[in-house]
Amino acid sequence: MTDEGKPSVVRPLPSWVPADWYPDPLGQGKARFWDGKRWTLEYRDDPPPQAVPTSPSEVPASPPPSAAPAAATESTSSETKSHPSALDRWKELPMAARILVGVVALLIIIGVASSGGNKTKSTATTDAASVPAASPTPAAPPVALKLDTGDYAVTSSHTTLHGTVTAGASVTVAGEPAQVHGTHWNKTVALEIGSNAENAEATMAGHASATQTITVIRHHTQAELEAQAREKREAEQREKAERERTERKEREEKEIENATVSQQNALHEAESYLHSSAFSEAGLIEQLSSEAGSKFPLADAEWAVHHLHVDWNEQAAKEAKSYLSSSSFSCQGLIEQLSSEAGSKFTQAQAEYGAKQAGIC
Repeated sequence: MTDEGKPSVVRPLPSWVPADWYPDPLGQGKARFWDGKRWTLEYRDDPPPQAVPTSPSEVPASPPPSAAPAAATESTSSETKSHPSALDRWKELPMAARILVGVVALLIIIGVASSGGNKTKSTATTDAASVPAASPTPAAPPVALKLDTGDYAVTSSHTTLHGTVTAGASVTVAGEPAQVHGTHWNKTVALEIGSNAENAEATMAGHASATQTITVIRHHTQAELEAQAREKREAEQREKAERERTERKEREEKEIENATVSQQNALHEAESYLHSSAFSEAGLIEQLSSEAGSKFPLADAEWAVHHLHVDWNEQAAKEAKSYLSSSSFSCQGLIEQLSSEAGSKFTQAQAEYGAKQAGIC
């Protein structure tokens, strides 16, 4: 009950529930009377109320007699026995009193009629307030995304990820679309040496997206390991050769600084000869030490030539081209000219290289 004595707003029963005493929804008594349209203000504790039918099929064919009308009949009967009836009392009233009562009754009827609209509005407001609020929209279910394997390791440069997903969903791996066939999906991805974290995401209209991550470790193949070892050996050999060249150059520079004047002059003369002509190693030593040449001591000439930085193969090629520019030679004739003691004194291998570079062989 509210402070104004009016019934609290309660949810009405379905229209197919017959009038009867049912459990009081507000707990103000054990039973409250439902008149078939709305809850009344009638309460009682005994006898116990009827159970509210949960469906029209539970309503009996002939509704049980209402206890409320029965109680009213019993009360009327007892009053009739102890008091005269209303009709008897009416007849006993004088005519003037009867007219006055009639006028009052007419005024009451007019007042009730004029207030009927307000009652209708109040009833409508009560019924609207009793309508249950709409339940919130349930959260969208997530897409069912699964990977067929956990983290694993391979030696290949590519691998194929695969799994299952809700039918109709789209799947991407690292932002690239995967192949989806029904509830199965797959995607081939490239791998780098080491750890590769691959993220798979599934999306579908009306569903929350789902993600799964798998880590694939890529190891080197045997061929890659062998190639790495070979590259390492070659790099070590290059470093060693460069180190030896540097050490030799430093040693030669020191030797030149400590050389005699004759040796230093022989070295400068040898460099001058090479600027103007092509020579073999033996031919240049002879040119420096011979009576027809520079007349340096043989030891100084040899020392000077050994301290030159010369590619003797290239010298043989230059000499071969020089011969061909002034004379005609066969391949074998040019090789003999380049390698003979009467010729340029190149080694056999140097002579062959020079003849090929000159284009005669």
